[in-house]
Formats: sequence, structure tokens, C-alpha cells
Amino acid sequence: KMAKRGFDCRLLPHGGYTLLPATLSTMAWIASLAQDGCDYVRLTGPIVSSITGEDPTPPYLEAGFNAYRSPSYSPETDTWVVQYTGFCTEYDAGVVEIDIYWTMAKMFAFISLVLGGGGALFLWFSSCFVFGPGTWRWAGYEVLAASIFQCLAFVWFGTGLCRAGDGSKCRLFFGSKSDIVATVFWFVSALFIFAKYPPPDAESAARAGNLVDQHGLAIGSPAMEIPVVGDIDAKMPAPLGDGLHTELEMT
Repeated sequence: KMAKRGFDCRLLPHGGYTLLPATLSTMAWIASLAQDGCDYVRLTGPIVSSITGEDPTPPYLEAGFNAYRSPSYSPETDTWVVQYTGFCTEYDAGVVEIDIYWTMAKMFAFISLVLGGGGALFLWFSSCFVFGPGTWRWAGYEVLAASIFQCLAFVWFGTGLCRAGDGSKCRLFFGSKSDIVATVFWFVSALFIFAKYPPPDAESAARAGNLVDQHGLAIGSPAMEIPVVGDIDAKMPAPLGDGLHTELEMT
């Protein structure tokens, strides 16, 4: 038989299992996008006064990779309140040093966002198209790499901003907690992918010319397969109806 290659979209050719890693990867990507760039940590200590230069000095700052947000004092309630409707304030380069930890953390976070978003989108294609075992595994490598790079982005806690040596401290806040969620979801998604290859149903596999069993191994009679020119070790079946059994090697 001659397998016709092309795009043949069918609903869930691998069954519902593919929705698990696809959904988890998408949730991880959304979690990594949820932060606004100035809510990664809550910063306290003497460094707050140096950054803001305000009097009275706020008791804390919400700081991120790109900017920070300072709370305002409310005399009516005698409390410090953060206004989330306003813009974040960029760091003063003369006060805050963008060191190697800062630069590496931003780079790792960006790579994670690209790999995780691309991996999530790619996994959703498995709900429509047939994936071979190799393609399925590569999707797992992509989201696993996203999880690793997202975890590496936490080197930001080694910046001079968090380790000023004057008692200043950085604590987990919304942005860093969202990144923890993203790291876990991407990692669990990769585990689901590596744990099982969901074979496509027979009709979808036949249409794709890629019939496999539950272990991802090709099945079917080799005698019914016509080799494609250029395939390595391709073989023609023996002719029927005569006593000659020849084998044509095509390279």
C-alpha cells in the first residue's frame, strides 16, 4: 500500500491522555506570564530607603526583574497601601547594580517562557494530529527544559539587592510563587509525557501511515509496505505466484 502523506486532522487521535500534559503546560505558561515585572519579591531592610529616597521610608517594596512598586502611606487607616493601578518605578542605575545573577535570571526566565509556551502550543497539536513516539518525547524534552530554566531563574535571589549585607531581605512574593507553580506544572507535564506514549487509534494511525502499538513500536506486515526511494534498507516483498524469491535492495 502506498501511504499518502499530508495533514489529516482528527479529534484526539491519541485519546484523552494527551490533554493532561497539554493542559498542565498551558497552565504553567499562564502562571509564568501572570507577574507584571515588579512583584517577584517583597524587599525589606535598609536597602528600601536607598532605593526610594522617600521620607517616611516605606517598610517594604515589591521588587521585580525590571522595576519596583512602592506602597503609599494612608493617614486614614494608618497603614501602607500598594496601589496596583499605577505604573511601576524603574530602578536607579546609580543605586541598584544589575549584576551577573540579575542578568542570568532574566535570561533563564526568558528561555523558559519561550520553551514552555512553544511546548504547550506544540502539545495541543497532538489533540488533532498523530504524533510519533520520537515527536512525543521531544515535546517532553521541551517542557522539561522549560521547567529547568524556570528553576534556574531563582538565582535572582543571589543579587546584591537581596544580599546587601545590611539586613535587607527578599521574600517570596506573587511573581516568584507563580514561577514555582510554573516549574512544578512543566515538570509534571514532562513526567506524563515520558511515562506513557498514547498510541493513536487504528484509523488515525493508518491515515498517517504510522501504525504503532502501545509501546510505540511499528506493527503490520512488512510485505504490505512499499518502500520509498531513499529509505535506508528498504525492501520489496517477494513476488507471488512463481518459484523465484528475490529481494530487491534499494538504497
